[in-house]
Amino acid sequence: MERKMRVLMVLFNLAVANGVSSYVMNYFRTLNHDRVQMDFVIYSRAETPYEQEIKTAGGHIYLIPSIRNLRKHKMISEEIIREGHYDIVHDNILILSYFIMHYARVYDVPVRILHSHSSKLSGSPIKAVRNRIFMPLLFHNANHFIACSESAGKGMFGEKEFRIVPNVVPADKLSFNKDQRARIRSGLHVEDKFIMGSVGRLAIEKNPLYAFKLALRVKELIPEFEYWWIGNGVLKSQAELFVKENHAESYIKLFGNRTDVPMLYQAMDMFFLPSHFEGLPVSGLEAQAAGLPCLVSDTVSDEFVYTDLVTFFSLNDDLPKITNIIRSLLSKKYDRSVYGQKLQESRFSDSNAGANLLQLYREMIEKENHN
Repeated sequence: MERKMRVLMVLFNLAVANGVSSYVMNYFRTLNHDRVQMDFVIYSRAETPYEQEIKTAGGHIYLIPSIRNLRKHKMISEEIIREGHYDIVHDNILILSYFIMHYARVYDVPVRILHSHSSKLSGSPIKAVRNRIFMPLLFHNANHFIACSESAGKGMFGEKEFRIVPNVVPADKLSFNKDQRARIRSGLHVEDKFIMGSVGRLAIEKNPLYAFKLALRVKELIPEFEYWWIGNGVLKSQAELFVKENHAESYIKLFGNRTDVPMLYQAMDMFFLPSHFEGLPVSGLEAQAAGLPCLVSDTVSDEFVYTDLVTFFSLNDDLPKITNIIRSLLSKKYDRSVYGQKLQESRFSDSNAGANLLQLYREMIEKENHN
């Protein structure tokens, strides 16, 4: 009988609205867990249904203590690696995971993957400089490099060789269903409203305050309008203050982290992605599968586009110009029911994702065995 492969997946947290967590779980669900034991290291807890999924599949979840307690942080990191006997450590975060990767190298874990999910090192210029300084340390500990897109790979790894493993999403959960849409909109009392929404962290790189300013403008032109932001983050307090100061509580809705994101796509009429940068946005893939017109900043690479639903705009354009684009998109007619099939036919379908990832892992292990 084939020995079960042991993989340690490294994430910041398991929040539902975290695109990296979504990427990992979409692959995790399609893995053959008789062949792969996948455990998780996280650095922060978040309310999530993913923990139960992981445990049901036989995985373990380890919480690393804060790096403020450096001694304990290092001790637990070393213990996890030493006792785990992993074939692969797959790191999806920067800097904070240094000691996990350090001990993976010290204890001769054969495959040590650094995975880029973003085309830039940080949304903060100061943090970007810090990360750039520390990158050589991460490179020293890793021996394989993966990116979700060409732009994400070049943004982090430069001229280093890397493999592209695209984000994938499930068509069966996202395909448009008009009965579901009617039920959800009725339950939320938005039957006759125009709903524009975003899914992502409340973070600088996601540009939420820009989105809220645009929502104020759209409300002036379309009275029956609501804007939804799904996800939490470090800008939560600023977001809440903006909404309160502009008396917009009735139509700018901060949903926080939700477990029913696929259902909320059903209820939306348009998807908005104003990010300063992305690697390959999971939310953009999901929104297309749900048949939503997508208005996306042109700072995002077009590598995620697989339908005719995406329109790009410039963050330098004034808000009246953006609202005119929105009105133009609203005038178009789309058959939302066909886009789930378009996802199935694309490289972003989760249909064979687990088997493809397992094959890549095997190739990496085989390469190290021959080195």
